[in-house]
Amino acid sequence: AAIIAFTAALPVFLAFPTAPPRTQDGFVDTLADRGIDLGHPVLVRLYNPIAAMPSHHVAFAVITGKGLAARAAGKVGRGGWRGYAPLVAIVVLATGNHFVLDVAAGALLGTVARRLAR
Repeated sequence: AAIIAFTAALPVFLAFPTAPPRTQDGFVDTLADRGIDLGHPVLVRLYNPIAAMPSHHVAFAVITGKGLAARAAGKVGRGGWRGYAPLVAIVVLATGNHFVLDVAAGALLGTVARRLAR
């Protein structure tokens, strides 16, 4: 499912390059505030700075959370894993890594990838 989600997002990244909100005026870049320069030539080689849509963070959280919730022992474990993807969504929105639409598209991507992998 993770490979399907990763691969399915690549054409979208090419067709609709979307920078994360933290790069725009009025948003706070939480990494830059800690002295991490994502524009550094070495770091730019390790990630795609215009690949926010759809959110891989949320897609992978949906895949992981649903898979582990299905295998968890007890209601607390299942509930915790069910809450994992929403928690990741809140974090990526709060840190300016994704727009709401990116998060929604990532959740859909993760759900579809899980179904296709079955």
